[in-house]
Order: sequence, then C-alpha cells, then structure tokens
Amino acid sequence: MALTLAGWLMLAGASVQGQSPPGNTAGNRLTVPQLAAQLSDADVETRLRAALTLRKLGPAAAPAAAELVKALRDEDPRVAEQAMWTLAFIGSPGLAAVPTLTAMVRDVDEPNRVTAAAVLGLLKPSQAEPAAALIEATRSSDAELRRAAALALGALGASALSGVTPLVRLTTDQSRDVRQAAVTALGRLGGYAAPALPALRALTTGDDPDLRPLAAAAVQRIESDLARPVRTEPTPPATTPPSAPADGPPPVQAANGSQADVPQTRSRPAASRMEPAPERQPSRTEPSRTAPSRTEPSEPSAGAGNRTGVVLLSQDKPRYTREAAMRNVTGVVVVRVEFRADGRIGNVELVSGLGSGLDEEAMRAARSIRFTPAQENGQPVTTTMDIKYRFVNQ
Repeated sequence: MALTLAGWLMLAGASVQGQSPPGNTAGNRLTVPQLAAQLSDADVETRLRAALTLRKLGPAAAPAAAELVKALRDEDPRVAEQAMWTLAFIGSPGLAAVPTLTAMVRDVDEPNRVTAAAVLGLLKPSQAEPAAALIEATRSSDAELRRAAALALGALGASALSGVTPLVRLTTDQSRDVRQAAVTALGRLGGYAAPALPALRALTTGDDPDLRPLAAAAVQRIESDLARPVRTEPTPPATTPPSAPADGPPPVQAANGSQADVPQTRSRPAASRMEPAPERQPSRTEPSRTAPSRTEPSEPSAGAGNRTGVVLLSQDKPRYTREAAMRNVTGVVVVRVEFRADGRIGNVELVSGLGSGLDEEAMRAARSIRFTPAQENGQPVTTTMDIKYRFVNQ
C-alpha cells in the first residue's frame, strides 16, 4: 500500500503541476468552498482538477469534507478516487466518509474497491462495520484487494480483533504480496494479535525466506506488548475521595532533564500528583523511574457503577529543548488527553504551557501513549484527563 500511495502522490503532483483550477487566474485563487462547489460541476475535468487541488491543500481542505463524500459516488471513477485520497488526509472530518467507503469495499462492481480499503486503513475507524467489510474483502478473488484489506485491518487496533484469524489465513495465501501484507498487519496489531503467535512462530522457521524476518518482527512486537503490565484498578466513588500521601510515585525521568509526572485527572487540582490508592483498594507495586506510568479517570459520580481506570502502558519521553536550556525554563506543562474506548488517543489539547518548544514536546509525548482503556460495568469507555509534564534544567 505504501508503494501504491507513493505512486499516487507522484501522479497527483504531476497532474496538478502547471495547471490552475478552472476559472483561476493569477491573483484570483479559488477558496476551499469554491473548490468544493466545483466537485458538483457538470464538467468532469473541472471536478477532477478541483479534487486534485483540494488534495494538495491537505488538512486545509477539511471544510470541503461533505462535498468530497458526495464525490465518492461520482460517475467518473477518477474523480471518486481523488476524493478518497483527499478525505484520507484531512483529519477527523474525513471519518464522515467511512459508511460510504465501507459500502464501496463491499460492492463487487465498484472500480475503486482497492482504494476504498486502503483509505479505510488510513482513517482508522473504530466502528465494527468497516472491519467486517475488510474481513469479507480478505476472501476476494482479487489479490490486490486482499492485500489492501489485510494492511487496513492491521491499522484498526482493537476493532480488528475479529480479523486476526482471517489474517492468519492470508499468511498462506497464494500471492506473495498478500502473505507479506498479512504478516505485517499482524505485527502492527501488536498484543491484539496474540492468537496468531503460534502461526507466526512457525513462519519464522518456515520455507518462505521473505516471510521469516517479517514474522520474527511481528512476534517480537506482539510479545513486547504482552509483556507490558496491564492492571486495572477500581476508582472510589466521588462521595469517598481517596486521601493522598505526602509523596506520590516518582515521576518518569525524561531525556535531558525533563520529567513526565504521573498523570492527573480533571477532578484533582492541577498542581497535585496522582497518588497511590488507599489501602482498602487492591495493593500494587509502585513503578520504577523506567517503568510505564499509569493513571486513572476522574472519579465517577455516585451510582456510576463498577468503573476501572485507564492504565498507561508506555509513552515517549519528552525532550528538554535547547531553546529551553538557553533560557533556563523550568516548570510544568499540562496537556488534556482523550483516552478513547477503542484504545487510541483522541484529542490532545494544551491546558497550560511554558513555551520554548516544551509545549510541543509534552503534546508529542501525550500522543505516543499506549494504554488500556477505562471500563464501566465491564465495557471500555472514553475518558478525558489532564496530564502534567515537569521540565527541569539539569
């Protein structure tokens, strides 16, 4: 898929280079709404140039998302294909295309089935239906579609759990490209692909020399995920908030002197750290400075049911920047992070910062977090909380 995408990007660049959108002259550039309107123009070349121009705008084309979704059903498959790629790179507004893309993957007469499958992988939807459509596509007689579906499943995380068995089946596909895509996808799923370990271990010593290194890498990734501690801890109700000891767990030491403190919930004061649970909760071993951090969601209101907190497994360490060192900047950056029920990081917002590049480092670290979602009554739930990163010049 990477080669296909790279080839498409080169083609798109060549198509747009040296030509202006219809009606565009020097000093009179079309706006995104104008380009969006041209996606419904009667002239197919006008629609195609508009889609290509929007693609070059990247996330700035997001206001055209609704028109781009309509363009997925354009009578000219070229326009529909360019609209797909444009939607893939405009961020969350592109998720509006998921139902249409799912239907396209299932439509045996759809000329852009392969592209639709690839774009679903790029959008990474959390719904069950896209994953189900991709699983169905793994049984297609079209090897390109099987390959695209396999790679897309590998990007879906927890929502692709039911796709592990089909991916294992594809590791013995008659197509070399499909076999490699399936093994790669299983590795990308990490711990979610644990049931595939026996098959992948067998491939590490199998007869296919191309699959052996890929299978070994997949096994290492899955086993590494499974080796991380995964613990859930009950959170006390709001009517009986836990009392915090004077000294919380040690912060995670970051590169070049910065420290990422154990995250805080919204309901705690911003200056305080998350503390160990009171003794009435199950006891646990405190992490060392190099162990994964963990955090809990805000305390549920009375009657919220049995709820367990988010468990942080790992994250990148924020770097103390050269600019901050020159200015001797120290302090705390607070970042608000959405921990989605599907196991992915959602919105990341800066609550309070320090500047000098430290805000960006804190947000980068927050986006890298791997975690186990909070649960309520046995079901994963989305939780938002504030995380603070402490930076010191050492």
